[in-house]
Amino acid sequence: MNTSLREILIVDDEPNNHRVYERTLESLELDFVKVFSGQQALSVAHKHNFFLILMDVQMPEMDGFETASLLLNHPKTSHIPIIFITAFDRDESFEFKGYASGAVDYLVKPINGEILKSKVNVFLELFQDKAKLEQACKVRQAAETELRLNKSNLERIVKERTHELQKSLTELMDAQNKLVETEKMASLGRLVAGIAHELNTPLGICVTAASYLNDDSQKMQATVNNGNTRKAHLDEFLSTTCQASSLILTNLERAAELISNFKLIAVDISSDKNREFNLFDYIESTISSLRPALKHTEINIKIIGDSKIIIDTCPGSISQIITNLLMNSLLHAFEESLTGNITIELSLKDNQIHLQYQDDGLGMSEEVRVLIFEPFFTTKHLAGGSGLGLSIVYNLVMHKLRGDIKCYSKPNQGTRFEIMLPITIS
Repeated sequence: MNTSLREILIVDDEPNNHRVYERTLESLELDFVKVFSGQQALSVAHKHNFFLILMDVQMPEMDGFETASLLLNHPKTSHIPIIFITAFDRDESFEFKGYASGAVDYLVKPINGEILKSKVNVFLELFQDKAKLEQACKVRQAAETELRLNKSNLERIVKERTHELQKSLTELMDAQNKLVETEKMASLGRLVAGIAHELNTPLGICVTAASYLNDDSQKMQATVNNGNTRKAHLDEFLSTTCQASSLILTNLERAAELISNFKLIAVDISSDKNREFNLFDYIESTISSLRPALKHTEINIKIIGDSKIIIDTCPGSISQIITNLLMNSLLHAFEESLTGNITIELSLKDNQIHLQYQDDGLGMSEEVRVLIFEPFFTTKHLAGGSGLGLSIVYNLVMHKLRGDIKCYSKPNQGTRFEIMLPITIS
């Protein structure tokens, strides 16, 4: 059975007329089936899904009226509309006979091509709409049948699916918590590596200065033992000792500061406990611990705003948020140049802390911006991006710290994150 929705049957004993119809209706892209007699029309009509029949009235052996009447009386073809085409002028008795035979319209030769095309197109659209409606009815009937069959089991199905959803939600929350813990350990690992690298410089200077001071002391001891001590030797030794001591003291203080920051941040990262702290100073300490990652860049980081804000919350989460935002800027905003500015501004509004983080890097398109908080979404797979940094930031702000975060960005206009946090979490 041909299931085309564009098949039209043309019944005319003149081959030239068939060619005329095809040319006239060519733009409608129809599937033409052509027959040359009423008998042939009866033979093929029930084998196809015609949306319309163009029927010549005057044909030998069996005219169009008789053919149409037989088609109308057959259950497989009674639904097919028929347009009669005749060379005779229309009169009431002629039209009555045609309509009684099953015709829906008349066209008189010579045929007006635009009128024919318009009428055929109307029947084509009606046929296609009917087919769509029938298909929709079948789908609805199938759905209703399925609903009736499943109605008795609906409660069981709902319970099973609810259980599955609850299980999936539990697994998702567990996975999310594991990701946060993993990122915590990754942050701690980066911190340890950075602090170790950073400590090498002041401690190395201290070792060098102490070694030089030891050599100079031994030389001075030998001079004293030989009795060749002079005031110039003593002055030179004292000057060198003062310089070396000052250098050792300065670098040991620098190392002590690094270790102090490391202890503070490391404990906070690995702990979920809340405490009161100065937000401005804490962010400064966090950025200080990240200096090794920024050492080979020309990125200028400024913290501005209210330096007296005291917050009672989880400091480790604040450290992770700042760390992930900075690392995100390094990877995405500044790319290879690693040159630019980052500003962190703090303010207190309506008992809410407003933390604004802004870089002047590459920015991002709207298509990217709306997806940045989605887990595993990244534009830097090949450059080591995991797609978890900003997702973890979002979850820490929204769920752990009970705040709110929004991102604003346009290409070549930088990126701004606005974070609102409660001043205390009970």
